[in-house]
Amino acid sequence: MKLKKFRKIFLLLLFSSSIFFIYHPFFINQNFSKKYWYSINFSNKIIVRDSFAKTFNNSSEIENSDNQFELKLLLNPDFLSDESKKIVKFNLDFINEIKKSNLKFKEAKNSKILPIVWFYFDTESDREFFVKNSLENPAIDRYIVYKNEDKDKQTRYIEMFTEEGYYENKPPTSEELFKTSMLKNMFIVNFYGQSEKDKKSFWTPKSKVGAIEVIDKFDKNFSHYFNNIDSNISDFVSYDYRNKSYREEKNKNNDYHSTLVSLILASKMGFDQKANFYLSIFRLDSEWQKAIEWMVEDKNVKVINHSYGNGSIKFADYDENSYFLDFLSRKYGVINVFAAGNGAKMSIDGTFTKNPWIDKKSLSLNSIVVGALNNNSTTPYIAGNKIADYSNYKNIDKYYELAKPLVVAPGYVFNLVKAENSHFKHNPYDNEFNKDFYDEGTSYAAPIVTGLISTLLREKPNLDNNDFRVPALKAILSVSAISPDHTNLKRKESGYFEKYGSGIPDFENMLKATKNTSFITEGSGVEKKIIFTSDMFWVESNKKIKASLSWMFNAGLLKNKIDNPRKNNNNWRLFFGSTVLPIAQPNPEIGTFVNGNFQIGNSKKELTNWSNNHINYERLKLESAKKNQDGKFFSDYDLYLQKRDSNGKWVDISSSKSFSSNDELIDFTTSEATYYRIYVKKYNSVVFENSVDDKLAVSYLVHNEN
Repeated sequence: MKLKKFRKIFLLLLFSSSIFFIYHPFFINQNFSKKYWYSINFSNKIIVRDSFAKTFNNSSEIENSDNQFELKLLLNPDFLSDESKKIVKFNLDFINEIKKSNLKFKEAKNSKILPIVWFYFDTESDREFFVKNSLENPAIDRYIVYKNEDKDKQTRYIEMFTEEGYYENKPPTSEELFKTSMLKNMFIVNFYGQSEKDKKSFWTPKSKVGAIEVIDKFDKNFSHYFNNIDSNISDFVSYDYRNKSYREEKNKNNDYHSTLVSLILASKMGFDQKANFYLSIFRLDSEWQKAIEWMVEDKNVKVINHSYGNGSIKFADYDENSYFLDFLSRKYGVINVFAAGNGAKMSIDGTFTKNPWIDKKSLSLNSIVVGALNNNSTTPYIAGNKIADYSNYKNIDKYYELAKPLVVAPGYVFNLVKAENSHFKHNPYDNEFNKDFYDEGTSYAAPIVTGLISTLLREKPNLDNNDFRVPALKAILSVSAISPDHTNLKRKESGYFEKYGSGIPDFENMLKATKNTSFITEGSGVEKKIIFTSDMFWVESNKKIKASLSWMFNAGLLKNKIDNPRKNNNNWRLFFGSTVLPIAQPNPEIGTFVNGNFQIGNSKKELTNWSNNHINYERLKLESAKKNQDGKFFSDYDLYLQKRDSNGKWVDISSSKSFSSNDELIDFTTSEATYYRIYVKKYNSVVFENSVDDKLAVSYLVHNEN
């Protein structure tokens, strides 16, 4: 009887909003060392305590014992009961749900009397990942983290959320510092689970991913971090240029960009660990073209990172190279991922000293542009992270509605290449000195997103087809991203934030969104009609629904090939007259003299007309393509979100209807629990008679965040 009464009292105390022992500062240790992840007070659900045994005994034997990184969870059942069977069932059901969620732990124990469970782990990093990826679980009321720092010193795990380093044991190597910075970035984009899975998998099919870099050669001292990279590098920069003395001097000190981007993207410590990685290096325009052709035509690479930009401070408009990239995307399904650029930071007088624009090649309409988060970005509250002040986001008026950037990602990393090659090795005890070995930039944010994309295509091969690869990945990235939570943010008519795009990528959300992704093929014909309606889906109140529609600029690609008239009249007499006559006479097919004036014949007109409008037999020139499309780059499609009302009728509740973007985004928080669905409406088509059809992808995702 006494036990029964005790249980009731404990439960009432435990789940009332004013429990003394949880909220009183006496029970919260504010003085723990800042070298551990839990030193940052990012959630009031977390309580940190000394090892349980140590609180009763201060002997050295106890002090050095291992508590297996004990984590105690005070659960929050949706009932008040003192019935042991009901509590045990609740505890066991909770543990089983955790198992299904793929959160890694070593062992779990449960109470038979109270809604409490304990989890144990192999490493501190496993415990950290568990906590950070279960914070939003409503069944967990409090986490009690028991320190295990003595054991942790033996495993040499140190999580560096800041550059403050307090090392009581052997200082970490450059490689370990790089891994730590990568680990932090993986947590931010929710990729850690996939990374661990890839490390343990020996039979996962390998993907292909590439990077194109300017001038800087790859440092082959880092080849062992990759899969057969030595045979996968194509350096188009001339031997003579590399041998110039000033270039050699630059190589000694600063030639690390290509190597560092590669390490982030596809090394065994990077994002796509299973990739066959390809690297092309260029300096001249012709070398850039050859680099891409080598990668796409010769190596069949479909995902390419471009961590370079416009070297001039002046805006550079869409040009023939942008058009070429769009063609590759439309014909071969190549996903080009661009760094946004690092010129957005203003000087004291309010002017830009660098190029702040998203321009030139990154304006290619089928490409993905990635901005960078600031250096202080962390995992506890992803939506609270801010864009770096240097990260480009500006678009001139005619391109303003474009989803550029599409997403923003971490751009801060320990520069392993610089540290290993420096005459001055990093000093773990000198924080100011160590800052020189950390680099920032959108160049390092882009390969993170490129790696997420190539990994997703490996995991979800149904997305890996030439027609829909590009729009599908743009839509999936858009709906899966965590929206920024800041005031005074500008949102475009297309639904994307001016600075953040759709937000911060979340790989686990990307995996989920693939299930809700559909493909659409649409030709010319009736306009202002609905071309797609999704199945209805149930959503609870106060949940976020993100939906996105993406389609491609067809880049002048023709459905039926049109040969050069010269090929159809493969006879030089057409141009030079008969070779039988002693003196060549004008050919009437080419032209003839009328009243002393030469008039062009029909065949010559056809050839001139063909040459003026065609790049080759399957592509129109840019101006000709736009002329056939009423001066526009792409068709106009609109995206709508509906709910089913109490009368069973479908009602529009949100939409994205920009006419100057080929990406649309809806970001909506529900106010009632009911059925929802999305639909796509064709407003205006630019598909002309011999054009290839439009290829669209639409996706949605219900987020658990409020």
